[in-house]
Amino acid sequence: MLSNMRKSSEFRRALDSPVKTRTVLWESFSGNGALCNPEALFRHVLDDPRFADLKHTWVISAKTRARVVEEFKDHPRVSFVTHKSARYFRDLETHEFLVNNATFPPEFIKRPEQTYLNTWHGTPLKKMGYDVDGGAKDARNVLRNFMSADFLLSQNSFMTDQMYLSGYRLTNAFEGTILEEGYPRCDHMFGEEAGAAARAILSEQGIETEGRKVLVFAPTWRGTSFYRPSADAARLKETIRRLREHPLLQDWVVLLKAHQVVVDQLVGDPDVAEYLIPNDVPANEALAIADLLVSDYSSIFVDYLATGRPIAFHLPDASDYSLNRGIYLEPDELPGPVSTTADELVAHVTALVGDEGLAGAFPSASQRYGEMAQRFTAREDGQSSARVADLVFGRRSTTDADVRHAPSDGRVRLVIYLGGMITNGITSSAINLLNSLDPEEYDVTVLYYRPTDGDRRKNAERIPPHVRQVIRDRGFLQHYLVGSTSALEEVTGTYEDASGTDSELWSWEWRRLFGNARFDAAIDFSGYSPYWARVMLFANASTRSIWLHNDLEADALREVDGQRPHFKNLSGLFSLYRGFDHLVSVSPDLSRINRTNLAYFAPSDRFVSARNTIDVARVLEGAGRKDADAVTESVTVSGDLENVIEQLAAHYPFEDIVREASRQQITSEFLGDGSGRVFVTVGRLSPEKNHARLIEAFARVHAEDPDTSLVIIGTGPLAGDLKSLAASLGIADSVTFTGVLSNPYAVMDRCDCFVLSSDYEGQPIVILEARVLGLPVVTTRFGSAESAMEGSGGLIVERDAEALADGMRAFLAGGIEAEPFDGNEYNAEAVGEFEAAVFGRA
Repeated sequence: MLSNMRKSSEFRRALDSPVKTRTVLWESFSGNGALCNPEALFRHVLDDPRFADLKHTWVISAKTRARVVEEFKDHPRVSFVTHKSARYFRDLETHEFLVNNATFPPEFIKRPEQTYLNTWHGTPLKKMGYDVDGGAKDARNVLRNFMSADFLLSQNSFMTDQMYLSGYRLTNAFEGTILEEGYPRCDHMFGEEAGAAARAILSEQGIETEGRKVLVFAPTWRGTSFYRPSADAARLKETIRRLREHPLLQDWVVLLKAHQVVVDQLVGDPDVAEYLIPNDVPANEALAIADLLVSDYSSIFVDYLATGRPIAFHLPDASDYSLNRGIYLEPDELPGPVSTTADELVAHVTALVGDEGLAGAFPSASQRYGEMAQRFTAREDGQSSARVADLVFGRRSTTDADVRHAPSDGRVRLVIYLGGMITNGITSSAINLLNSLDPEEYDVTVLYYRPTDGDRRKNAERIPPHVRQVIRDRGFLQHYLVGSTSALEEVTGTYEDASGTDSELWSWEWRRLFGNARFDAAIDFSGYSPYWARVMLFANASTRSIWLHNDLEADALREVDGQRPHFKNLSGLFSLYRGFDHLVSVSPDLSRINRTNLAYFAPSDRFVSARNTIDVARVLEGAGRKDADAVTESVTVSGDLENVIEQLAAHYPFEDIVREASRQQITSEFLGDGSGRVFVTVGRLSPEKNHARLIEAFARVHAEDPDTSLVIIGTGPLAGDLKSLAASLGIADSVTFTGVLSNPYAVMDRCDCFVLSSDYEGQPIVILEARVLGLPVVTTRFGSAESAMEGSGGLIVERDAEALADGMRAFLAGGIEAEPFDGNEYNAEAVGEFEAAVFGRA
């Protein structure tokens, strides 16, 4: 096993090496064999004298004993490489042509000198990519491969529209060409030699098919994820047994063709060996000898439509499959009889092998068969390999081919790095922005590191479903990228412009993540990491912006336990500022501060501002309100829990019942009966928020009015110190520390006054959220306080405990009342500021 360091150095050496012209790297199903479209296209190209100058390398996994290795071991233009070996990655980065029917690993970087054809492996009938609930995670490497490809092969326009453009969100993200020229693998089903290879291999296994009728059972995989598939072996074996034992099928050969991702679960099972088609027999070779196909939602049945032979569909888990995975075609749309039990399947199969056949036994299914064959397999004529080879390897013009070039719908293309996805103000503001941008106007792609803990995963789940997600996995260049960042952070105090250093390295990382995709604007919304700022600096974008969420000089100089935790990384970040077109602070006041303090690092005209948006709907929903003025309808229920739920269900949707129960549980836990007047604050328990000052101020107020309490929502490094402070002041029973709450608004809405004690804030979103809820606000004075408090009716006080206590006393005396606040109107203004900052729009 190669060490990561050695892999990293060898990979970089490969990137520094020239691309070897007229070489082709072929891969199918991560090296499971020479299979599917790559196998069929390879054989055509190898035999075509026009491409006699091409040299071919096949990727084979270490566990695969493929017959193709024996077949071509002495061929002067064919070689083999083990999947994910050191040589594999070297060949992957140095061959001119790359062909795959699935995905290359996350480490892969497609170089500009290379041509990448991704053929995929079938017209999808089960939902794909983002069409699956929560599909972004499993789609991450597929999307990355597609954006890197120069050519995508499509069997038909349905596949283009449903899978590529919709399922994987390639509209506006794919810069290559989609070829709708049929599938090379289907060529196996045509011609005099069709099926000969399959018959020969089966004969070697003792399965004779010559002169006999053949039924092939070819189901897809089961499970909730492609990365964790299930073969459901027991059910497969029982289905095969029932078919083989039927009297009408005694003279038939009944065979099983397993899906690639589950074949390993079946190989070696002695009960399956006598009818399992070997994995290195291409599926379409098996289809060529099949007189009848039994399948489900496997794309293999689409290929089989081109033969005109009958298909029976067996969907024993149709409802679960539809619910858990989702399907594009309902069972009653399929081109053959549909069964859900073994008895039904046997009955359908015996009807199909009888004299009436499909047309006589199932006339409506027969009609659907003809219509679907025309829709899905019109280009399957045995010549697909020739057409694709001419277009890809022969560089033939696409003017007379069925193609689609770089599909675009005219929307503005944004790519936004969201940050670390931990629960904090930056993450909330980023997601609020995504919810505020009009999806009819903006095509938004977000970038973030793959979440590894529950907090980050929950925040990732809040990303709106229409947003494309590029979820980063580490590549082989990570060692060099981290080293480059460390070197940048070490050169502090020199004030050099470092935005162009190590440009080739960072350009490679951008290409690894986004391939050929281009954008109108690239945004580093996090604004704290020189690592991610470098990634976004090398975006293929017309303009680049970075967000400044705070007084960053103050952040750099801030001390915690005698240390300056952000000094190095922010000093390194500042040296990159000249590479950005816009340095966007989150309030006008903050922009003036940063323009003054950071003047050395960028021209003054690049310092602009755009206030953050707020998620008005989420705030109100969390508080149990549809809008700011709504009064929730109430009903009276009684009885045990089951009866209560049943009674409530007559009035409310179930999700509303769950949400309200959760809200009431939270408020009951932290507010009790709600007596007295309650002050509340929300924020990370860190030095700049200065909760200690708030606790000291509250102690003075509480001494005068014991019928008061304080709720502190949030967590952070100072939690222990703050609890000790409250105890030392004798107010521990009146101060509640809630920790992080997924729904802080339920608690805020039951409180009486919002208080903020920060030394500085970029833009205090929590003040705006409090205003949405109609809470009076008292805050200390900092750079962006006035813009957040404008028109609020609240009070801004100086940054000391007595002044803050006076503000709280003013509320108790009735001197502070909240003014109406239209959060939606505010958001419209904030989006306008965003557009002006990033694009210079008036």
